[in-house]
Amino acid sequence: MDGLDRRRLLGLLTGVGVAGVTGGLAGCSTAGTPSERSGVSIGLLVPATGANKEVGADLELGFKLYVDLHDGKLGGRAVRIEVEDEGETTKSGAAALENLYKAQVLAVVGVANPDLLPIVRDRVEEAKVPLLAAHAAPAEMPSAPYIWRTSYLTDEPALAVAHYLRRRLGNGSGKVSLITVPGTAGAELMLGFTKVYGSGAQDVITVKSGIKPTTADYASYAGQIADRNPKAIFCNLPSSHIVKFMAALKQAGLTPGSDVELYAPGAIAEGGALDELSDGARGLFTAMHYSADLNNMANHTFSSLFQAKFQRSPTAFAVAAFDAAAVLDQALTLAGDGTLSPQKVNTLLSNVGQVISPRGNWQFNQQRSPQQKWYLRKVEKDGPILSNVLISDLATLG
Repeated sequence: MDGLDRRRLLGLLTGVGVAGVTGGLAGCSTAGTPSERSGVSIGLLVPATGANKEVGADLELGFKLYVDLHDGKLGGRAVRIEVEDEGETTKSGAAALENLYKAQVLAVVGVANPDLLPIVRDRVEEAKVPLLAAHAAPAEMPSAPYIWRTSYLTDEPALAVAHYLRRRLGNGSGKVSLITVPGTAGAELMLGFTKVYGSGAQDVITVKSGIKPTTADYASYAGQIADRNPKAIFCNLPSSHIVKFMAALKQAGLTPGSDVELYAPGAIAEGGALDELSDGARGLFTAMHYSADLNNMANHTFSSLFQAKFQRSPTAFAVAAFDAAAVLDQALTLAGDGTLSPQKVNTLLSNVGQVISPRGNWQFNQQRSPQQKWYLRKVEKDGPILSNVLISDLATLG
């Protein structure tokens, strides 16, 4: 492991740091130590089917990698992982959550579909079992005592880009065009951008529902944007649309990268979505709370281990689930040898401090969401491979 001994490795990849390893993590075996504590059951609510299948796979990989690195334990307690298929709909996700409650899990981690969280919010509060949402969570959903987010809120990619462009384009005086597909997430992104950027943000263009991702379909939208002569564009479009949209912009006289800068939420070019893009997407800037290029020791170690184990770069989705495991590890460590209940774990989550993470250190804010850095990445070739190349910091949000 690149010369790292096990104790040092655990110190780099756990929220309690090196000092915490001797105090309550896996590997201790003297009398009264965590190795003798009773086991716990944790639920993973992740899609094995549907449009979010790849996100679900990364959530599962990230969580299980953390547990594997800690000898199958969290807080010194053996972990039994109960996995339920979230499926593609809110109905299937809600049913899967009920199955985990029937299995009497201590906490639930996952949820790839942001639309599911508002649906199950009241049920989570009724069940009093902490849910650690490890993917995007709706920004407009009211916070809840038993729902924690280890990823990000849906409007934060727009907020991060807007803060960055305000600094670059004359304190918000430069014109920025906005385009999105319909839906709650898109509306939150556009509202968030406009709120931060100010009057220089132009009226939002909303793509007609059912549009096909062809250059001809996007020609009218590109023409409207070209007529507005913006300095930058913030777009919320599916990965399969991006290249066609960029080609339409070029045809309209706005070549991305030379005539105009094109920005998008990071999920558009994350994991499998990046694989959908071609060389035609080179020059696209994205905002995300993680980059595999981040220069910190925790990320160097995590990224190398992930690549060695799974033969590909880690994603922000995997990191968010990895960190959910780290947060639970801290909470269960704080519990000591006492009897555990979901309610007690939820209380202990409030006492979790700074999380040492591959994304950079972060902590929960009062709304139980991460206070964390956001990064600017650019879709470019890294050798022969299309990659998200780290450019700079964007903002700290949360």
